[in-house]
Amino acid sequence: MGLILLILTNLFFPLAALGILLGFLFSGRRGLLKHLSQELRERFGLEKEGEIPQNAVWLHCASVGEVMSMKEIIFRLKEFYGKEIIVTTSTQAGKETALKNPQITRAFLAPLDFYPSCKRFLRIAKPYRLFVVEREVWPNMLEAARQAGVPVALINGRISAKSARAYELVKPLFKRVLGALRFAALHTQAAAERYERLGIKKENLYICGNVKYDTLSDKPAKLAEVDHLLTAMGWNGKPILVMGSTHPAEETMLLRAAPELIKKGIKIIFAPRHLERRAEIADTLRQSGLHYAFVSEENFDKSTDILCADVMGLLQSLYARATLTFVGGSVAPRGAHNLLEPAILSKAVLFGKHFYNAPLTAQALLESAGGVLVNENNFKETVLRLTADPAQLENMSQNARKTALSFKGATDKIMEVVKTYERKTA
Repeated sequence: MGLILLILTNLFFPLAALGILLGFLFSGRRGLLKHLSQELRERFGLEKEGEIPQNAVWLHCASVGEVMSMKEIIFRLKEFYGKEIIVTTSTQAGKETALKNPQITRAFLAPLDFYPSCKRFLRIAKPYRLFVVEREVWPNMLEAARQAGVPVALINGRISAKSARAYELVKPLFKRVLGALRFAALHTQAAAERYERLGIKKENLYICGNVKYDTLSDKPAKLAEVDHLLTAMGWNGKPILVMGSTHPAEETMLLRAAPELIKKGIKIIFAPRHLERRAEIADTLRQSGLHYAFVSEENFDKSTDILCADVMGLLQSLYARATLTFVGGSVAPRGAHNLLEPAILSKAVLFGKHFYNAPLTAQALLESAGGVLVNENNFKETVLRLTADPAQLENMSQNARKTALSFKGATDKIMEVVKTYERKTA
């Protein structure tokens, strides 16, 4: 039955791919589609013979976040195996990030999950091992690797209850491809139970935690740049709310609360999750009547009350200078972005109830009193209450840091699983 479902996915693939392409071309994000001919060549696995290093260790990541979180793992895999590293990603931004890592020999856009494309990529690459990262369990990629005799493992793996229920609808398909995994190094016990139900053998499941938390840094790289911004706006010494990775619903929540927050002397910085929304955000800010500025325009002064950080790479340094932080994708139902990024910097963290991508960190922050749940109704009152109570805020901030530190160590655990597997197969 699993093979039949796999065949059916490939039969329907051309129609699905056409629909996705048309939808993308007519969406607001169509400007992201650059270098079309090169992208299509890589998406269909049409690289030339010799273009992909052979016998390399291959990692497949979704996008920028996964590539960044794998930095130390990539270094250690290269050192352990003594082989070149190739990386495929699902996004152009992920590929560009991978190309900046000197440990990575080549990076490509991953072939679409269409068996002929995956098979051709594998035939040209002849990889030594394939490590799929987090939840990139594409059936045709895994099946093509199995048919080619390439050992495959899932590392830093996760799966939500919602995704698991969806996979259960085609369980024979996932049982076929997941059952062939040599091992799966996962975030949580809950993930292990879900993957076991989908077909991974229990003895091949390992709970290692999340390597993303090993990359947490309490020494942001752009503090001087942020300090220059704050000085230019006259914000030094004033309470600052920093909202990271925001989505439209969270910006609406913020702007409703902003007039009263500003009246109480609180300054506001927000960093949108998707920078291509800048024009939309500019329109919204113009209509708000607030004194606003964009980091990219470098046109801010002492009348600025709200700053939009519309540039990459600044968020961690902004968190470091915050009085109070909020992490987005949590009031908006996106599963929450990295709740520990501000926590490691000793910052209390506000977030919403939609934290299904980070349940352990969210619960730990709540239980330690390093974080607070907010929604559209209590957001303003919570910000006002905490910023007016420095002693409580300091206590929460220290609790947040202790919580963040408790989540480190996954990298070592994953590498031990890799080494154990190799010893068994030697």
